[in-house]
Amino acid sequence: MDLIKIKKALISVSDKKNLDKILKTLQVYNVEILSTGGTFKYIKDLGYQCTEVSDYTKSQEILDGRVKTLHPKIHGGLLAKADNKEHINQISKENIDLINLLIVNLYPFEKKLLENADEETLVENIDIGGPSMLRSAAKNFKFTTVISDPEQYDECINELTKNQGSTSLNFRKKMSTNAFLETAYYDSIISNWMNKEQNKFPKKITISGSIQNELRYGENPHQQATIYNVNYKKDLLSGIEQLQGKELSYNNYLDMYAAISISKYLDNAKKTCVIVKHNNPCGCAASNNLSNAYKLALNADPISAFGGVVCFNDEIDKKLAEKLSDTFYEIIISNKFTSDALDVFRKKKNLRLIITKHHMGEKLTYNIIGEKILIQDKDIKELENKDLKVVTKIKPTKKQIKDLKFAFNICRFVKSNAIVIVKNNQSLGIGAGQTNRLASSKIACQNAKLFFKNNVKNSVAASDAFFPFADGLKELVKLGVKSIIQPGGSIKDNEVIKAADKAKISMIFTGIRNFKH
Repeated sequence: MDLIKIKKALISVSDKKNLDKILKTLQVYNVEILSTGGTFKYIKDLGYQCTEVSDYTKSQEILDGRVKTLHPKIHGGLLAKADNKEHINQISKENIDLINLLIVNLYPFEKKLLENADEETLVENIDIGGPSMLRSAAKNFKFTTVISDPEQYDECINELTKNQGSTSLNFRKKMSTNAFLETAYYDSIISNWMNKEQNKFPKKITISGSIQNELRYGENPHQQATIYNVNYKKDLLSGIEQLQGKELSYNNYLDMYAAISISKYLDNAKKTCVIVKHNNPCGCAASNNLSNAYKLALNADPISAFGGVVCFNDEIDKKLAEKLSDTFYEIIISNKFTSDALDVFRKKKNLRLIITKHHMGEKLTYNIIGEKILIQDKDIKELENKDLKVVTKIKPTKKQIKDLKFAFNICRFVKSNAIVIVKNNQSLGIGAGQTNRLASSKIACQNAKLFFKNNVKNSVAASDAFFPFADGLKELVKLGVKSIIQPGGSIKDNEVIKAADKAKISMIFTGIRNFKH
């Protein structure tokens, strides 16, 4: 039995948007309509015939409307198999009609959650009857059509028109799938809200999202990709607004997240600029002037900056916009742009401009690998003075400590093994993603020597993990590094400390490792 004639429909919607469109079509095919409460009144006010559910069930709504559709005449009508004689005999005895079409959308729990509603309001916006009906109708997709979102009305209208008031099995199955997705998403939001204050790592978890955009492709053109919003959480990419430019790609999102993350942890008492390429910082700087911060960040590695993502923590004006336009960038991020700056950028129509609100939000990170989900605390531990343990004979100066902290905060966002060389709130060299620390040290030093031939002496360096040998430290010393910050904890710490003392540099242990795989 493929085509099912729609004879009786039950409509109960919180969002009444575009409901009149589908009511017109139901009227054309003489569909009898049942409805509840506010929806019943809305339909009647539009001039359509409608029977209130309480009149059909002969049971009044009770408990302030908490119980109105939880009734055998409703669920029997939704769940009965139309080709099963025993089912038909049973519902006939109970005076139950088959309900061929269900149109339901749910109480706006998520909307109230995003509005920071109080607990009582949120509890009252937990829908019970709606999800129950959706699940009943969706389970019985062979015989019952279920519409769970106003966005599906046009498709339903086309289906009814094409089939002269009937629906096909393929359509019903597709709508059933959407309904189960809707109830799963809805319950996930509620359970995560309920659990938020109870357990960081509960026995069972759900992660739900709604589609934001289909992306042009994934990391490479042969890979399809999509981005979803986890709408009830606020994080660094929440509330971003694209002002101009091409659509954002999969890699763009990764680089934006990295750039904004680093920007949050640099010296926010100053104007800062972060340039990211392939999910790693290639230039970071802080200054009293935003334009100068950009100049310093760009000078840190002008080769890698080409085609990168640039993030600022303050307003971009016309003068800075003109400087930025001299280099090809994929994305420029800031919390504000002057109108003159926007005029400059409009000449580069493909350049993506992003405004960010810099939410901190979620304190956990999620990584899906195959059939497993890894969840951990974000690496957001602040480096405090009490964490600084000087292990060398020479102590770092106050200025060096400031630069060491700056390097530390960059280092935590660099792929391991990571080495970051800094001087005067400017990154000079970054070694990232190598399989041994010596290689990362050499790359950082090579970069610093390439772009800062005469300005590498008296710099400082940060390492995301301990030096297993003194070789990496010796490379930094040869460059001109005078102070190093690292977690310590190697069985060869004494060897590394002796090498630092011999070189007459200072070194700090933090006890804080910052691996980023």
